[in-house]
Amino acid sequence: MVNRHATERLFWAIVWLAVMLVGVKAYYLGRPAELTVTAARDYVRDLLAISYLDVWFAAILWAGARLVLLLLARRPLASRLFSIAVLTFAAFCCVYAVAGIVIFWIFGGFLTYPLLTLIGDVRMVRSSVGVYLTPGVAAGLIGIPLVYAVLAVGSPRFGAAISSRRQSLGDGRVGRSWFGPAIAVTAVVWILGGLLIYNADWLTRSDRRVAANPHWVLLESVWRSMIGDGHVRMADSVLANDLAEFEPPSPAATARPVLVRRAERRPPLNVILIVLESVAARWTSLGGQFDTTPRLASESSRSLVFQNFYAHIGRSSNSLAAMLLSVYPKLGFRDMTAEYPRLPGTSLAQVFRSHGYRTAFMTPSDLGWAGWDAFLEGRGFDDVADHHRLTCSEPVSSWGVEDRCAFEGMASWIERDRSRPFFAMAWTTQTHHPYEPSPGAPVLDFNREPIADEYDLERYLNVLHETDRHLGRLFDALRRDGLADNTLVVVTGDHGQAFGDPHPSYMQGRALYEEDVRVPLMFWRPAMYRSLSRAKTIGGHVDLAPTITELAGFERATDWQGRSLFDAGHPPRAYFYVAEDNFTLGVREDNWKYSIDLRNGVEELYDLDRDPVEQHNLAAEQPGRCARLRQRLAAWTEADRRRYESAVVRN
Repeated sequence: MVNRHATERLFWAIVWLAVMLVGVKAYYLGRPAELTVTAARDYVRDLLAISYLDVWFAAILWAGARLVLLLLARRPLASRLFSIAVLTFAAFCCVYAVAGIVIFWIFGGFLTYPLLTLIGDVRMVRSSVGVYLTPGVAAGLIGIPLVYAVLAVGSPRFGAAISSRRQSLGDGRVGRSWFGPAIAVTAVVWILGGLLIYNADWLTRSDRRVAANPHWVLLESVWRSMIGDGHVRMADSVLANDLAEFEPPSPAATARPVLVRRAERRPPLNVILIVLESVAARWTSLGGQFDTTPRLASESSRSLVFQNFYAHIGRSSNSLAAMLLSVYPKLGFRDMTAEYPRLPGTSLAQVFRSHGYRTAFMTPSDLGWAGWDAFLEGRGFDDVADHHRLTCSEPVSSWGVEDRCAFEGMASWIERDRSRPFFAMAWTTQTHHPYEPSPGAPVLDFNREPIADEYDLERYLNVLHETDRHLGRLFDALRRDGLADNTLVVVTGDHGQAFGDPHPSYMQGRALYEEDVRVPLMFWRPAMYRSLSRAKTIGGHVDLAPTITELAGFERATDWQGRSLFDAGHPPRAYFYVAEDNFTLGVREDNWKYSIDLRNGVEELYDLDRDPVEQHNLAAEQPGRCARLRQRLAAWTEADRRRYESAVVRN
């Protein structure tokens, strides 16, 4: 005979565990946006989608524990102790559920064994953890298990009291005979409904991993590591020479450029840096497969185009810091402009202003986003303008006005004072999701092959084509005003954008494939480049500022980590990472591209010369090469930790 009290205790322990796990996911969602029926319905749908696996976890735990109780049916004491052990374990699960949400906020996913081994040195994540340990989280870590214990222990006693009361009143029915089946039906509906809603609404969301159950994620990763299921670890040692690659090079170590053709001394060179929002090289006409940027393709005949240039991360704020300060972004999960608005460093604009240039930064977006306005303050820009001042159109999306406004604003700013050389930086926005075209813009058919996200890709390509047309107007204005021969225009992208082809990744910052991290880089100067020149040099955003100052004839800032792309001693490498869906580090070295997912210990290696679309993972065939590249990535993480741990940040 199964111990009835132990069975009751187990039943309520699991019921309240499921309720608490769902409640933690509800805390993640926050309150509904508004108090309407539609908002409430959407909220419940989202809650079902991200918590159905938690209910499934509780159901599996109940089934396993119920089986054990059946085996212990003739041992009452053992049954009682086991039910108490399950209740204690469930209370711990409540604590870990709260901790799991904190971990998800910090790392973009739940804790796994490989990730746990990686961050064994808590110094790597101390600052990130501290941000999320709010009083509310601390209260949850303590309060939720206490509330759970009270409910789980009190419910059987409360139920027994009700039954006893009914029996004393002569009601022979068992008061809770319907309750167990009702709970079971609710759980089944919750699990099936959540599965359907997740597959329908959450598969392409950036935070879809929150739907996982944090306990199962950790247990599964521990089990996989025990059976040796392909997991690898970062290198245990870091080589001094590898670390030196991330230190600002000394003037003596900087070799003379090999690609720059030096001419006789001329007047100061004007410089315009254009950053195309969310534009990967794959989607442009500069070596891509689409005729989206015909003007850039045409102007490339008077340009130098770099074919292997990379963003370090699919996050605009971190790309801004890398380009402007020539600093590798922190290997973290936050926007650098918000986390370090006063990050010390010499900006590219400060170098130009120190040489008598007037300077400007313009974007049709909102500089209040992620603290860009505070980050740009004191960085050497005489004039900073966003959509509040660049009002040539109504907002086309919540991100800002048409890109046209930035180009027109820049042209007006250049004309305002022709007595001094200028450095101007413009950051477009329309190619950011939702890829909203300008009113009345013609819709062209660019995409010839069916892909998973065809609708968004078509909109994106059309908006990119429109931005290219405005770029053409800038080139025309420079020629018309007699500035073409003495102006350098640099065009690049802040990061890539994915549409489910040729890999199942979407949006930005979720993978390290070429469409996610390789961006265009073109240096336009008709007086220097009489025909299309191409360079295979491998580099990243951190190298942009030293390269531009090299072309302008200025000395690089001594605190810059990057090297000029014209430096013969430039390492044949670029580094990049993902800190959203996954926590992945990657490096391109010569024709090899390597990445390691630190959450699950899986590595990928591609030979880009033979496999440019990264379809054949060679990691298992090249363990030695993978180990060496992991060692380089370990040096990057160590250099990053030292830099941001020792930096004196004026926040």
